[in-house]
Amino acid sequence: MEAMNSVGGFIEEEIDGKTFFSYNSLTATISGEDIPLFLCPLLRVKTHSLKNPKVNSDDDGFLRFDIPRDFPSADQQVQYILGSHKHGLICKLPVVPLFWSNNKEPNGDDFCCTACKISNLGTSYYFCLTCENQFHKECVESPLEIKHPSYPFQSLQFYSSPFALVNCICCDISFQDMIYHSPTYKLSMHPVCAMKPVPFVIDHTKRHPHPLTFFPRQAFLPCNVCGLIKEPILTYVCVRCDFVVHQDCVYFPHVIKICRHHHRISFTSSLPSGKWNCGVCRREVVNHYGAYSCNKCGDYFVHTRCALRKDVWDGEDLEEVPEEPEVYVEPYETIADGMILHFSHDHHHLRLEVSTRVYDESKFCQACILPIYEGTYYSCIDQCEFILHEACANAPRKKQHALHPHPLTLEVVSKGYDYYRGENYFDCRACRRDSCGFVYDNQGFTLDLRCASVSEPFEYQGHEHPLFLALKPDEEKASICQICQEDGDGNNYIRKLNCIECKYIICFRCATLPYKAKYKHDKHFLTFREGKKGSNQIDWCEVCERKVVYSRKGGFYACGDCCTTLHVDCLLGGDPYMLKPGHIVMTYRSDIHILPNNTMTRPFCHRHKEDRCPHKVVFKWHDMTFCSYSCSMK
Repeated sequence: MEAMNSVGGFIEEEIDGKTFFSYNSLTATISGEDIPLFLCPLLRVKTHSLKNPKVNSDDDGFLRFDIPRDFPSADQQVQYILGSHKHGLICKLPVVPLFWSNNKEPNGDDFCCTACKISNLGTSYYFCLTCENQFHKECVESPLEIKHPSYPFQSLQFYSSPFALVNCICCDISFQDMIYHSPTYKLSMHPVCAMKPVPFVIDHTKRHPHPLTFFPRQAFLPCNVCGLIKEPILTYVCVRCDFVVHQDCVYFPHVIKICRHHHRISFTSSLPSGKWNCGVCRREVVNHYGAYSCNKCGDYFVHTRCALRKDVWDGEDLEEVPEEPEVYVEPYETIADGMILHFSHDHHHLRLEVSTRVYDESKFCQACILPIYEGTYYSCIDQCEFILHEACANAPRKKQHALHPHPLTLEVVSKGYDYYRGENYFDCRACRRDSCGFVYDNQGFTLDLRCASVSEPFEYQGHEHPLFLALKPDEEKASICQICQEDGDGNNYIRKLNCIECKYIICFRCATLPYKAKYKHDKHFLTFREGKKGSNQIDWCEVCERKVVYSRKGGFYACGDCCTTLHVDCLLGGDPYMLKPGHIVMTYRSDIHILPNNTMTRPFCHRHKEDRCPHKVVFKWHDMTFCSYSCSMK
């Protein structure tokens, strides 16, 4: 058996009459016959993982492979088998190709590569006769180095990333076990993407009238479509027109709908004279590069790549798709002047009332679960204690929100919101609070009414400038809220708003707190105040009788007339959107009952043994009492 070359390269060949740079899939030979003899990649990955990553990884945390793809000799195979025996792997035979699965499109429904754990990539697969697992053809045939046509002066090395997931520059999928990486270019590619054929010429007249030629030395060339310099992305040029374009920009859609604007937007190759800012990131859009614009609004423009972000665009190309008028569904039927039949309470009529009486903390809105402080609200005429703020009663049944690319539908949690899991509460994806109020939902993406009411520009009473969702996803995850001083928690991070005139950043949890609230022992409104750095002023909370330090992160509520101060949780409750007496939260383990905390003596919290439950409600699970829902779930 001849040894295979450990460095893979590309050769020029014709595919369907067109010239491509195609990866040269080298094979071993036995007796002069071409027979693919490749090691099981699962054995390769598991043996590689036995190396100590803290000792062997480079400065960026990448661990370089040194186990070749070749099916080993007898001595080498014994070494691999002994090295990976603790994983239960004894792959004595080479993997064999699955010729029946050479699809033209990836088939992720019934395939997942056992080596890289990715399903929606690749079209050809291998099978291991020993461990009976399937693998991408590219994951099997991956050499230790690849000479890619885009990077002719440096090879891409084969690595793993044991400490963190990395994103492929081509498919944007996160992975870590099998990676082609360049420390110089700071790029990573999945084996399927790294071995994908590169067309020498692209002829796509919708983007450009002339054929575009592959140009490997693309550094410092801004793309005419997106306006960016993206060295890792394949670049094509038209010398005749001095036109430069990234390979993926060639196929960008012409007409799309994004969640940040109420009209469709279409691609334009240049902008009118003037200074314009992007409707997504709020940074300047350069006039002589491509962008998306609104034909109905003469001053709305979006950077090309900002418009096509996954959290902004729904993925649909709307060119030649007729635009259908939006159908508005009324949330209620008007019965008489000041009387409605709301969809959420269809068995009784609701009457419009004005809050003029002394504050009653037991009166709260069924939709947002916040008390009725002042203003107008609807209440049930049959005295069943069903109340809605007028604004909540007018919340539309369907809503397009800037946080999600698809329309959201208003649902009533108390009617059995999640039938599959049997739960009647939800986790708001913006503020990460649990709630048993009304929910805007689209296939698991959920917003409570407070967060759903936030639109751009957001006028926050605690800041002098308007706020926007202008941060990019990676910037948003790393940013710190001005008030609570938190940056979030991994993929469950709290969404944030930022000021484009100064460095002010506030998370949705803090931004949607009532700016003014009532306390039952104070006739005035209490105002939310931010803690200030370096402040040594100290007051006492009226509820828990503990210190309110003015420099404490999270802010507090205070009355300027009566010198009353309260912690936020002491005034609103630890779970302000779960304070619904009589509600039963159905969880995976058992039911949790929400009961009014109106006994003569406040009960002790089962979690905080020495603390009594200070809030308006308690959470009862079996014979245990908790001061908050989050306490009961720990």
